[in-house]
Amino acid sequence: MHPKEEIERLKKLINYHNNLYYNLDNPILSDTQYDELYKQLKDLEDQYPQYRTKNSPTQRVGGQAGTMFSPVRHTTPMLSLDNSYSADDIREWYARAEKTLQRNDFEMVVEGKIDGVSCSLTYENGILVTAASRGDGKVGEDITANARTVCNIPQKIENAPAGLLEIRGEVYLDKKDLEELNRKQQLAGENTFANTRNAAAGSLRQKDPQITAQRPLKFFAHSFGAGNIAADSFSGFIDLCRQWGFSVCPARTKTTQISEVIRFYNQFEASRRQLPFDVDGLVVKVNRFEFQRILGVTAKSPRWAIAFKYPAPQATTAVNHILFSVGRSGVITPVAELQPVPVGGVTISNATLHNFDEIKRLGVRVGDTVIVERAGEVIPKIIKVVEHKGQEEVLPPTVCPSCGGPVYKEPDEVGYYCVNPSCPAQLRARLLHFASRGAMDIDGLGDVVMDQLLENHYVSDFADIYNLTFLHLLNLENFKDKKAQNLLDAIEASKQKPLSRLLFALGIAFVGAKTAEILADRFRTLDSLKNASLEDLQNVREVGEIVSKSIYDFFRNPRAQEQIERLRAAGLNFTQPKKELSGNILDGKTLVFTGELKTMTRPQAELLAKQYGGKASSSVSKKTAYVVAGEAAGSKLAKARELGVPVLTEEEFLKLIGKQA
Repeated sequence: MHPKEEIERLKKLINYHNNLYYNLDNPILSDTQYDELYKQLKDLEDQYPQYRTKNSPTQRVGGQAGTMFSPVRHTTPMLSLDNSYSADDIREWYARAEKTLQRNDFEMVVEGKIDGVSCSLTYENGILVTAASRGDGKVGEDITANARTVCNIPQKIENAPAGLLEIRGEVYLDKKDLEELNRKQQLAGENTFANTRNAAAGSLRQKDPQITAQRPLKFFAHSFGAGNIAADSFSGFIDLCRQWGFSVCPARTKTTQISEVIRFYNQFEASRRQLPFDVDGLVVKVNRFEFQRILGVTAKSPRWAIAFKYPAPQATTAVNHILFSVGRSGVITPVAELQPVPVGGVTISNATLHNFDEIKRLGVRVGDTVIVERAGEVIPKIIKVVEHKGQEEVLPPTVCPSCGGPVYKEPDEVGYYCVNPSCPAQLRARLLHFASRGAMDIDGLGDVVMDQLLENHYVSDFADIYNLTFLHLLNLENFKDKKAQNLLDAIEASKQKPLSRLLFALGIAFVGAKTAEILADRFRTLDSLKNASLEDLQNVREVGEIVSKSIYDFFRNPRAQEQIERLRAAGLNFTQPKKELSGNILDGKTLVFTGELKTMTRPQAELLAKQYGGKASSSVSKKTAYVVAGEAAGSKLAKARELGVPVLTEEEFLKLIGKQA
């Protein structure tokens, strides 16, 4: 076969498997098989660069784009939706449409309103040529290089209409991916994101597309911008989007009755929390394009659509203090200590202010009365000052609040950092992370005990934990023989944790629990990983250039090398056991994990389910095979019992797959 034909065949095959993996959650290739296909394509393109095209799967992450953030004029305006928070508003909107159309039998489509960032994708003869942000609605920014890294955005549409086609939608993150991203941000000493929308926006506007590629962004198609399509309605357009390989929001219904719209809104309010992504309301659209044209638009919004939003849980409280917290990589984060207040069923006593630019934007001071909201219904956030009572402006620290050392700020960044590697707050945070449940899981080595160990100078690095003796522990407050022995037993047991746990515990920048598992499974031993070349690391499918460089540099740092040798001498396990997988155990079964697990994090449990042939979901339905419930399991457990879905404890789940805790 001619090289050009073989390259085209491989591109089409890889895009097919990307669609199965990212859009349909139904991969049929192992990672190794996929990597082999990808390598074949990359090798051929390297050998015959004249046949390499921008829409190739190997080109999702390129270099700096010369047009990055240059203006892009939209073919038709990207209008914003009018917002409604009440059934009366929706009825009024419907009455206006009914009056203009002079009929009451028109169909409406109701779908979840994804809390993400608007994005316009322009294709020419099926090839993605431009991606743009919404901007002011008329002119956006060129974000093509970054959008190409979003794995479920098709680079090429098979059977696309000739000429120009513009698809609009929302770039977003799943809630669990936000948690993982924030963990990585903390590891790297970067500021965390308040919600999935902020994370998506920040990721799309990265100057380096390779950073964007490390963010698990996704895209939902939700509207049509321009082009000739074989559809006369929104629902027909959505069907075409599915055929072309786009993901669309699964939360959708169709009706001619405004009462059904309101009923769906009320029913959906609780169930939306079970979705893997944030939904802040519904969008109601007149279905037929002909009727949309008759209804028209205003200067800002279409008259044929409206957002029916849910109010975020909020409360008013006072700011008692603003503290500066130092993370394990030195980043200094301002945290507001609040007068405790119930918000959405949870008592909130503090809220992160993210960075000092946010403090300036809000104008918040100690003593102010503020509105606090559970952003994304999870993360407490101050959204507004309602009464200024404080006198002193909150300024960034000039010295580290923990060690008194110098504070540094990159000119182009918002974060402030303590640059003292021996800072006690950083050391404390690193040690607590090392001992945490998702890392080495040393039960009993929490905040209070760690503070005493540090005060007595018993520990100054990871390896010192393994040199603790019975006498050391008996010198600590509230320690008797049994408690001391239990902690020593937990420390000893941690030595046998697999390599994946140790890699996560070491706190390598950008290496979260999932990446650690992937690396451990690929390289099998710490020495193999430590000696891997930069190219070896970059060839791991899920590890990009930035993460690879971080890992490579870590293992060449003399202090890290010394630490590893001390851990080796302490007898820690440096190997990853081979997985004895059986595709029949959970083959084709969907599992939902809820509550607080004892021996692993939720992402680790979901990864286990996939390794044994199953699929992990964030919502419970009649198709769910098992719900695995940990401590403090809530609505998902109740839903499982209501539907008669089998419920397993964590121990029962591990027993089912033949694995010991």
